[in-house]
Amino acid sequence: MSSPTPSTGQVQIQTSAQKSPAAINVANYLFQNPILKQRVGLLDNQNDLEFFRYKRFERALLSDDYNSKQQNPRNGLPPISSVEDVQKIFVLLIQNQMIIPVKKLHYAEVKAVKGWKPKREKPTLRRSEKAVVDPNFYYGWTYTKPNPYILLYSLLAVAGIFAVILFPLWPNFMRRGVWYLSMAALGLIGLLFATAIVRFIIYVISLVALPKPFWLFPNLFEDCGFFESFVPLYGWEEPKKKKSKKSKKSKMAAKGGDDDNNVEPILTSAEKTATGAEAHENGSSGASTSKRKVLLEEVADE
Repeated sequence: MSSPTPSTGQVQIQTSAQKSPAAINVANYLFQNPILKQRVGLLDNQNDLEFFRYKRFERALLSDDYNSKQQNPRNGLPPISSVEDVQKIFVLLIQNQMIIPVKKLHYAEVKAVKGWKPKREKPTLRRSEKAVVDPNFYYGWTYTKPNPYILLYSLLAVAGIFAVILFPLWPNFMRRGVWYLSMAALGLIGLLFATAIVRFIIYVISLVALPKPFWLFPNLFEDCGFFESFVPLYGWEEPKKKKSKKSKKSKMAAKGGDDDNNVEPILTSAEKTATGAEAHENGSSGASTSKRKVLLEEVADE
């Protein structure tokens, strides 16, 4: 039931928990339809929600593909020939709680909410209280298309559980086959451990007897697939690069050159007396100039 309000012209839609067959068939056709171009967003910045624009919803229901599939009575799709029919289907999906109106928030709006972080891959969505028939208005799917193989998977799971429970009642040849398979699995695990021990022993021996360390199955414990772990069959470990003696000698020579540059020259006694006299003269001249400066300052103070 829907009742329009006389003041605003809005229509209040009452939702129902029961899904009508027509709504389910239309939702199965529209969900992940390429015409919708639906995207994945974050409802309240937490949960994934696939959403779309209303104009693409209308375009999908008025397409030739929908018209051709509607002609087949097995699909159970209602006939749609006008925009008014699209709006009726739109209201039907809202009543069956299959779609909800949402608003895509901008970067500043997301940052304004405490604890929310904007993401480029998935826009942040917030549920809207009003459903507007507007081409650019967004709507999100609360309906998930059922997996057609879910019944088959359920039957296989139940059959597997019963098969394990009824193992004592199996025929002797089946129980013997299970025993052989379990022994084969244990043998493979033991072979893997034995291979690891043997390759380590060979590696230790190669450290002493061979110029380069030798590895059997070098990719055995690498982060790769099961079959890639046994390829190649063997490999040589490259030794670590050592610093050459020439480089050390060149560094020592460079240091020695720097030390030679820092050695003070040896002066003779005559040179020492000469330099001492020059230093004395410089010191006396400096002292006289300093005294003159002081006198000038005193004269200036007077």
